[in-house]
Amino acid sequence: MNVVELVEEIVKIVKDTVPEYVVILEEKTSTMLKMANGQPSVVQSWKEYQVDLYAAKDQKIMASSFRFSKPDEAIQKTVKIIDKLQPSPLYAPLPDPSGKPYSLVDKTLAEMAITGDVTRLIEDLELGELSNSAGAISVSVEKRVLRTSNGADLEGARTHFNGYMRIFADDDSSGQWSWTSTKYDPVQAKKSISTAVNLAEECKKLPRGKIETGKYRVLLSPMVAGNLIESVIRAASGASVIFGMSFFRPDQIGQQLASEKLTIIDRPLMEILPGYSTFDDEGVATRDKPIIEKGVLKTLLHNSKTAKLLKAETTGNAGIIWPTAFNIEVVPGDLNDEEMMEILGNGLYATNNWYTRFQNYPEGLFSTVTRDALIVVKNGKPAGCAARARITGSMLDLIKNVEAVGKTRWPIEWWEVRLPSLLPHLLISEIGITSE
Repeated sequence: MNVVELVEEIVKIVKDTVPEYVVILEEKTSTMLKMANGQPSVVQSWKEYQVDLYAAKDQKIMASSFRFSKPDEAIQKTVKIIDKLQPSPLYAPLPDPSGKPYSLVDKTLAEMAITGDVTRLIEDLELGELSNSAGAISVSVEKRVLRTSNGADLEGARTHFNGYMRIFADDDSSGQWSWTSTKYDPVQAKKSISTAVNLAEECKKLPRGKIETGKYRVLLSPMVAGNLIESVIRAASGASVIFGMSFFRPDQIGQQLASEKLTIIDRPLMEILPGYSTFDDEGVATRDKPIIEKGVLKTLLHNSKTAKLLKAETTGNAGIIWPTAFNIEVVPGDLNDEEMMEILGNGLYATNNWYTRFQNYPEGLFSTVTRDALIVVKNGKPAGCAARARITGSMLDLIKNVEAVGKTRWPIEWWEVRLPSLLPHLLISEIGITSE
């Protein structure tokens, strides 16, 4: 049974129970190559199906996700739960469908994903020559079928090439970098791996030391910038505002909230990034749009439900309940990486991070822990490599304190940057650092 037949079977179950529905079926065929101890270690191949189901009846709504290979009575039982629910203030009628089908499939990636043969991948990226590395590289082909009760009948297909590599020069010196694309791009992948190698080697040759707690000028790599910008995008979701998990407010649209150096765009139609889609989860056409433009908050991200509650219009960013961006682009500046280091002067270069947590969502108070190379910079030159530290502060202060934006951008996606993003280095004029 193919994906279209699976969707039709689900629709038959759902439409007899509720008057309004959205059925989305995603089929993903993947192959992953894992690296350990400097050698390709494990190759895993699999196919998975995910059904996202939305149902509405008498202004009652429910949404569920399932992972399985064939529909069964679980769907019917789930839909019937709606009769036990109360009407929802989030209810809004489904919008008229306006999206179009898409196909963005790279034959090389699709063949690798389906056959599980990664011989070419190992050879092209020269993985056998990495002396001490760990990481994962995945290739996949993804098919998406959407049906709604008001007539949306849409299909999409795309390929996905994504990976990260962590390189160890010694026990205390490591570097990591990531890449992502809709096409097979060994040049970009090798460039990312080389960057991780260079960071590890740089850290190894520099004096080791511990930094003091205080306020610092900090240069954020695209890896770190991607993680923190993703938190900004999450706060720009209309659902985050409604549920009290945002440091933005609807009445701030049009206000200067960030540095004029900073422009962040949701780019669902950027073909090089694997969040590409011409329709959202309500069947509405997507469009590229600035979220922050030269520091000004331009829009929140909406589906029909958040738009109704916040007296706005859908932006084509459904998530049924939680609107989200598809791909993120930060507009580049005019300084190369060496110039960014020079104007940093005295400060820190944070190359990677994880464990970003918020202590207070409405105030945007957060902390995150650096990992891998944390380079101490003096007079615009690397002067030491520090143990990990904690970056702390307000997300609003962080975006206000963007002093400079780099010219070179990197396509980033990994565990800590879930949204595919095209990102430069960001120089933050002041941010809190706590020694770990």
